[in-house]
Amino acid sequence: MNRQEQLEMIKQEYEQLEVPEQALQAVQKGIHQAKQEKLNEERTVNMVHRNNPRKRGWKPAAVFAAAALMGLLIVPNVNSQIAMAVSDVPLLNRVVELVTIDRFQESSSEGMYAANVATPELDANGDALLQSSVGEINAEVRGYADKMIAQFEAEMAQSGGVYGLDITCNVVTDTDDWFTLQIITTETMAGGAEKLHYYNLDKKSGQYVQLADLFLPETDYITAISEDIKLQMAEQMKANENVVYNLNCEVPEDNFEHIAADQNFYINQDGKLVIVFDEYEVAPGFMGCPEFIIDEKIAVILSENCKQS
Repeated sequence: MNRQEQLEMIKQEYEQLEVPEQALQAVQKGIHQAKQEKLNEERTVNMVHRNNPRKRGWKPAAVFAAAALMGLLIVPNVNSQIAMAVSDVPLLNRVVELVTIDRFQESSSEGMYAANVATPELDANGDALLQSSVGEINAEVRGYADKMIAQFEAEMAQSGGVYGLDITCNVVTDTDDWFTLQIITTETMAGGAEKLHYYNLDKKSGQYVQLADLFLPETDYITAISEDIKLQMAEQMKANENVVYNLNCEVPEDNFEHIAADQNFYINQDGKLVIVFDEYEVAPGFMGCPEFIIDEKIAVILSENCKQS
């Protein structure tokens, strides 16, 4: 049996399921509520919908998907194949998504200058809670890309050497709680250097989150996180002689002391805090862009210190 035949069989089995009256009432109630929310939402974001018709109807569609899942959960003895098929359906729980990529490409006739810049744009799919933060992230990403393009064009006008610019993007986290967009910038001159930017969105609160937002006010999260990273660096260097970080350097000024207040970070798929450094920031270039998963106990320690202060 091929994949298409298997899906058709699963569809037929699903259609034959008897949904309890309670579930049908819940679905109808959800549809009615979605219609009311849709009317209210269109009054406030009408211009957005006019410019992007693809957003129309998202709220009811989300309710239909949720209702279908709810029906599967409450119907006894559901065929496991149906549950597996539903889990494979894309975008069932996706609120934020990357919808467009504007690409800038330019090179000199001599081949000494070349740029490839991908500028992504996120879409909150009409979710009013997330719309403002998504708009803020889009504006920051666009501003950064425009700045780097202008810098590239200025370099190319000078014709003083070889210069390359490459900017790409990834979605590194997309869970029920978090969405993280990663921007990777590689600049090539005499050598190459890679820089990373992360844009973290808390789906529950709708907030575009900075590192300080993860901790209670007046807590010394910089020191706590930095000390954990130093321990990890030392352990890695002890375990592998090929791992090198800027610790115990002959020139003290070269040593890693602490993270920046706005240090690059993201929340990974497991909900853990990951601190990220650019190439050459805390280690030789061959180490790339180091990442450190922070001890989950640190958040608790910071909270206790805050209570005691």
